Amino acid sequence: MKYKRLYIAYGSNINLEQMAYRCPNSKVVGTRMIPDYELEFRGVATIVPKEGAEVPVLLWEIDQRDELSLDRYEGFPRMYRKELFEVEVDGKIREGMAYLMNCGEIAPPSPVYYNGIKQGYEANGMDTSYLRAALERAVQYVQGQAQEDEDIEEDMEETDDMQLRME
Repeated sequence: MKYKRLYIAYGSNINLEQMAYRCPNSKVVGTRMIPDYELEFRGVATIVPKEGAEVPVLLWEIDQRDELSLDRYEGFPRMYRKELFEVEVDGKIREGMAYLMNCGEIAPPSPVYYNGIKQGYEANGMDTSYLRAALERAVQYVQGQAQEDEDIEEDMEETDDMQLRME
């Protein structure tokens, strides 16, 4: 029996051209929503649990060679791990595999990476508002971190000034 696996893509592997290059034996099965997860950028895409949220995904059927290629591309098992999800396909519940990032800080993606995912969303008729929202959250997070760093620096300067006056 030939090895086939259902693969759940949410980031750059939604892009049809990139997947054709990376996984030439793969075949699109369709789009779905994964409930209680949210798209997050840590320079690259991952999905994270969030109650009440949902994330659009593209389902692929892949073979063993494609999975090995994806393992290399995703930095498995160091950068990404494999997690299993249940998804409906042709009226049946099937088990699909997705790569989820092991660690990393929230950070916006590069424009090239983001636009590659956006092309995939558009080519597959997926709602890009989820993608834009993930980008906005990453940008806001980084801006918030920068403001916190600035506030800490100001507090340190004030403390140094007070210590100098007390001497």
